[in-house]
Amino acid sequence: MDFHRPSVAEISLDAVKNNIAAIQGKVEKKSRVMAVVKADAYGHGMKQVARAALDAGAAWLGIATVDEAIALRDGGFSEPVMILGPTFPSDAEVLVYRDISVGVGSLEVLKALSKAAKKHQKNARIHLKVDTGMGRFGFWWEELIPLLSEIKNMPGLLLEGCYTHFAVSDMVDLSYTKWQHENFRKFLDAAQKNNASFNIVHAANSGGILQHPDTYHNMVRAGVILYGMLPDPETKPTVSTKPVMTLVTRLIEIRTYPKGRYISYGCTFRTQRQSRIGILPIGYGDGISRKLSNKGEVLIWGSRAPIVGRVCMDQILVDLTDIPSAKIGDEVLLWGKKGKNALKVEEVAAWCETITYDVTCALGRRVPRVYI
Repeated sequence: MDFHRPSVAEISLDAVKNNIAAIQGKVEKKSRVMAVVKADAYGHGMKQVARAALDAGAAWLGIATVDEAIALRDGGFSEPVMILGPTFPSDAEVLVYRDISVGVGSLEVLKALSKAAKKHQKNARIHLKVDTGMGRFGFWWEELIPLLSEIKNMPGLLLEGCYTHFAVSDMVDLSYTKWQHENFRKFLDAAQKNNASFNIVHAANSGGILQHPDTYHNMVRAGVILYGMLPDPETKPTVSTKPVMTLVTRLIEIRTYPKGRYISYGCTFRTQRQSRIGILPIGYGDGISRKLSNKGEVLIWGSRAPIVGRVCMDQILVDLTDIPSAKIGDEVLLWGKKGKNALKVEEVAAWCETITYDVTCALGRRVPRVYI
């Protein structure tokens, strides 16, 4: 790959494959694994991660938008692809024509899909979204039961699956997730009594996979744990996964600052001693959060260098005073693992007062992805 930026996100496809195998081992053979590759695979690269996940045994790909689904189909992916989020009725024709499975939470979209199925003389692949307590997208589970007869009679609809989504499955308190799953089971029981059957039933997201084995059914959706990250720092790490992304850059300049000199925008940091300050050619224009200003750290030769001053659009300043061997061109680890050195993305997320997904998804396209 021909590029000149020293800031690179290294993506380990071996780690993706390891994580799929670990997840499959956790859920055993009774459950297939859907690899969730929405949002450009959480910033890791949708097509590359999808292929690695499928090669490792993932049975489905989960995405969020129609455009993501079309990109996979255009990229040569004929495997089952499902849109997990809402779609417009106007999307129905392309979804049916391209054999894309779609999560549905409204009668309007179901009717549009039925009409499109008739036009193209092929089935629309439907997964009914059952809202059991997430409160976002889907049919309320109690209100969906009396609609089953109407839905079953709509021509051209293949009731391929049904699913729900947990709101707090990653939390230490398991009670709300148990309550949601009880509601889901009530819906499934009612559907069976109404002779409505689904080939695929899925509920467990990453938190569910890790902490709620009773929610596996015959498919699970591996999101953040596919990328070697925990959904929450308190989540029990019951699956041994490896981090997929390592973000590195290189020292591009080093300057000596006298005591009392202000650094970067806003003059939020002032040197308390004579200091060696390094410049990193990466910033919030690349998706590095400004919340790391005067708070975050990076690793240089295994030693931690604090970020000083405000994070700029294109540069970050770090204090090298206690790393006298650091020189221009040295590799700098912002997160991930290089050899024996590691800086967990969970720690970076904590400095940013956010979640790991936000950190990797925010990484901009200006940072090249290199697939290993």
